[in-house]
Amino acid sequence: MSPLRQVLYACIAMAHGFEDYRVFISAPGDLEEDRRACQAAVSQANETTAMPAKLLLVSVGLRDHDQISGNRGAVSDNVRWSSYFVQIFQDDWGPRDLFRKLFLFAIECRDDASMPMREVVVCLKDAPHETAAEILAFRRELDERQDVRVIRYGNENQLQSQLEEVCKGWARSLIESGVAAGKAPVR
Repeated sequence: MSPLRQVLYACIAMAHGFEDYRVFISAPGDLEEDRRACQAAVSQANETTAMPAKLLLVSVGLRDHDQISGNRGAVSDNVRWSSYFVQIFQDDWGPRDLFRKLFLFAIECRDDASMPMREVVVCLKDAPHETAAEILAFRRELDERQDVRVIRYGNENQLQSQLEEVCKGWARSLIESGVAAGKAPVR
């Protein structure tokens, strides 16, 4: 979904009484197609599951390293007030480990009961030809984490399909908790 369409959905949500939940999508610049697959997954989950219940998952995030490093305060605020965080990773944490820092910050937000963050998901793209020891160690670390959901995928279609199911699950969980009925959100 285009950024303009996301803004339009957010405006419609406010005007028509939708509860909105931010999904921060974090991806190094070389994974732009993967980011688009994540946005498409969020959009599809909205159409089929969330919007009929007056919920809206709104994808947010920045597109390149310079935007993140140049606007760290705004980026941190966006992560801090997001309900869900999706980190896409293949073989690079970006300059100065920016994306690793953002990922670890999202985990801190999730672990803080006063923050709205409900879940952190890692989308780990296959890298069958990777040989760099440091990158292989990062991948192993992510894959072995017990405190985040890890989605392994080989291409953008697989990512979109798997993340769409995760997003639908988030929407169903919100519906079941009563937020769609106007009750106070349950963390």
